[in-house]
Amino acid sequence: MDAEVGENVTKGQRLGEIDVLTGFKVKVTIDEHYIARVYKGLTGTFDFADKTYKLVIKKVYEQVKAGTGQFQVDMQFVGDVPKDIRVGQTLQIRLALSDPTQAILLPKGGFFQTTGGNWIFKLDPSGKVAYRQDIQLNRASPDFYEVIGGLKPGDKVITSSYDTYGDNQELVLK
Repeated sequence: MDAEVGENVTKGQRLGEIDVLTGFKVKVTIDEHYIARVYKGLTGTFDFADKTYKLVIKKVYEQVKAGTGQFQVDMQFVGDVPKDIRVGQTLQIRLALSDPTQAILLPKGGFFQTTGGNWIFKLDPSGKVAYRQDIQLNRASPDFYEVIGGLKPGDKVITSSYDTYGDNQELVLK
């Protein structure tokens, strides 16, 4: 510490850092989109040196940092701690925000702006014609929509923008 006798310190000002050398804490930065689904006791995993390790959230800092749109949590190891892990090392943590489920996933694309996710152009078995198909979407990730109706696994669809298709009910592909 670099403190002097009689020095005044304001509330919240950083005085120093105490490192516990007998164990590790993992500080995780998470996008604010997930803040309502992250809580103390939630578990996560990561792979290190060909082995999977488990962590549990011990503290949630719910303050979203301005400009980043992210908040932080502290996690502790459950069971074994990797032998070669170092202070300051970056890890990719997988958080279990819900139980695993089987789902039909549809890649995100420009079609959504035109259809609102209510319908999509689905190719017929020949692949030469696409018909308008009503669909129902549920949850979304940054890359996919979950389809809960209107499509089956293996169906081929057009996910690009529909801006130039007008009100066509059918597309003939050449």
